[in-house]
Amino acid sequence: SAGRVPTVKCYRYYVKHLMKHINLDENDFQQISRLVKNVIRENDAGVFMNHIASVISEVTDLIGVSMAPLFECGIFDRLEIVNLGGTRYLLVISLKGGLVKTINLTVNHIITRAKVEETSRLLTNRLGGLTVSEIKRSIRKRIKGVSGGNRELFDVIINNREQIFNLYEENDIHVAGISKLLSHPDFAQSEYSLKMVDLVEHKHEIADALKQTVIHNEDVNISIGGTGLWGSNPPLSLVSAVYHSSNTPGVVAVIGPTRIYYQKLWAIMKYTASVTSGFFSS
Repeated sequence: SAGRVPTVKCYRYYVKHLMKHINLDENDFQQISRLVKNVIRENDAGVFMNHIASVISEVTDLIGVSMAPLFECGIFDRLEIVNLGGTRYLLVISLKGGLVKTINLTVNHIITRAKVEETSRLLTNRLGGLTVSEIKRSIRKRIKGVSGGNRELFDVIINNREQIFNLYEENDIHVAGISKLLSHPDFAQSEYSLKMVDLVEHKHEIADALKQTVIHNEDVNISIGGTGLWGSNPPLSLVSAVYHSSNTPGVVAVIGPTRIYYQKLWAIMKYTASVTSGFFSS
């Protein structure tokens, strides 16, 4: 870089070809362990994931991010349908490993309890063992021509499959430490600060970036620059790591400028992912 700030292309080359992996510094190890020690006893996944984002920010002085286990990658276990009164029903979708999603549905007619239970049983039998993404792609074909159950319930579930088997919800993403990032000289301009606030408030861009970490199928992934706000001036970097809740992956990450200590952040995120996996396995 001849004394100048390296370009995105230069940073990418360094990370891919020149960077050597290092072990987590003892001080960082102790700090992360101390910060998660009490919360890990809470046994509340939402509280823990929110706290992990704060821990990442505290340790790195950047934006910390955590994403709940990716519902779309989970293995379907069973479906229960509960009448809430009248024509309103609650769908309870359970995945192997304990992850549960619920959604409210409304139909046109009251359905007998026997038909509701039969519909639940047929859907569980036809869809069991598939990933949620497979179900979204093939549910119409898999229950076509099925005898028994309630046709209206089947049709409502098929027609609303994108919403019912949705990958992402706002409360699945936890973000902490935007003030820490904006204190860096790279982000001194007020116009850029507003864009950063917009990124955090509209979490779909973060969710899309974190999903790529799972697609890359690497324990730790480093993404530098890109499209949209990720590639603006100055560009952003994302160092993310995959953790697992049973067979379902989730992601923890740190967002910062391109001028960051990639080796250290790689080690921090790898350890943080192992701590998060340990929480869900326990």
